[in-house]
Amino acid sequence: MLPRLNFIDRTHILSSDFIFGTLLLNKSPVLESFHLERDCECSDSQIELWVRFAVDRFVRDLSIAFNLDSCVVRFPSRLFRCETLETLKLRNVILLEVPSRVSFQSLKTLRLVAVKYPDEESFVRLISGSPVIKNLEVGSFEDDNVETFTINVPSLQSLTIWKYYEYYRLFVIHSRSLKELDIEIDYGEVKLIGDMPELVKASLKAFHSEVNVLKSLTSVKRLSLSHFGSKYHIGTIFSQLVCLDFRGFCNNWWDLLVNLLQHSPRLEILKFEDDGETELEGKEIENGCWIQPSCAPECLYHLKTFEWRAYEGKPIQKEVAVYILKNASRLVTANLRYGPYMVGKKAFKELEYATRGSRACELTMC
Repeated sequence: MLPRLNFIDRTHILSSDFIFGTLLLNKSPVLESFHLERDCECSDSQIELWVRFAVDRFVRDLSIAFNLDSCVVRFPSRLFRCETLETLKLRNVILLEVPSRVSFQSLKTLRLVAVKYPDEESFVRLISGSPVIKNLEVGSFEDDNVETFTINVPSLQSLTIWKYYEYYRLFVIHSRSLKELDIEIDYGEVKLIGDMPELVKASLKAFHSEVNVLKSLTSVKRLSLSHFGSKYHIGTIFSQLVCLDFRGFCNNWWDLLVNLLQHSPRLEILKFEDDGETELEGKEIENGCWIQPSCAPECLYHLKTFEWRAYEGKPIQKEVAVYILKNASRLVTANLRYGPYMVGKKAFKELEYATRGSRACELTMC
C-alpha cells in the first residue's frame, strides 16, 4: 500500500526484475511519487511499462534519471495527457517521441537536464503543455539536438537555465510573470524579451557569453552577478534593488560595480568578491582600475551591510574599502573575510583606523 515508490540504485544492486515485482505487488490506489534513478540502462520497453503503471495510479511526482550514460526512453502517450502529474523531472534521457498534443493540466514543476529531444519543436511542446506551470529548470548539454531554446510560458514564476561545455546555445525567454531567474552558462547567448515587472530575485553567472539582460531586470530586489563579462546597459535604473552580490572577473569589473552603485538608490546590502588577476585562456587579465566617483552614489546613504569576500589588502582593494566605509553613513556591519593571498594583518589594521561615515558601524575581519 506504499504511496511512494522511489528506486535509487547507484551500485547496480536493484535488478529490473525486483522493480517489476515491487510494482506488481503494490496495491496503492494513488501514487504520490515514482522515482527511478540508476547507473545502468534500462530498455525503452521496461521504462514505458513502469511509467504506464505510475500514470495508471494517478502519479503526482514522476522522476526518471540516469547517472552515467544517457538512456533511450519511450514514454506511453498517456503520460503526456496525465491530469494528476504535478512534478516531472528527467535527467540523461533520450526522448524518442513527443506527441503533437501535450496536456499537463496540473503540472507545476518541470526539470529537464541533459535531455536529447527529437527536435526543437518537441522541447517547445513539452514546456508549453501546462497552463499552470510555475517552476522550470533547463540544463543543456552538447547533444541535446536544440540550437535555440525558446521559453514562452505565461504562467512561469521561477526559471533556471544552465549550460556547460564549449558549444553555442541561444536562450530566448518571454515570461513577464517571472519572480525568480537563475542563469549559468559558458558559451552562448541569452535574450530576455520585454520587461519583467514581477521579478524579485535574479542570479547571473556568465563565462564567455552574451547575457545582455540587465536592462530587463529593473524591478529586481536581489541581484547576484558572478563572472559577468557580458555587455551591460549603462544607465539602467534598479529602483527596487536592496541586495547586490557581485563577483568580478572581467576587465570592466570596477566600472560595472560603480555603475550599479550609482543606479541602485535603495541598496541596503552589498556583498562582493574581487578575483584580482585571473588566468583566462592562458593569459592573465587585470580587472581594471578603480576610479572614484565624483560624488558618492545615493545608495551609500542607505547601505546597512557591507561584506567583502577574499579580501587581500591590495592597494586598490584598500582604496575601495576605505571609500565605502567613509561614505556609507548608515552602515551597521562591515565584514571583510581573508583571501587566500592575504598580504598581512597590517592591511586590516589600516582599515580599523580609517575614517567611517557611520559611528554605529561594527567592522569585523575573519
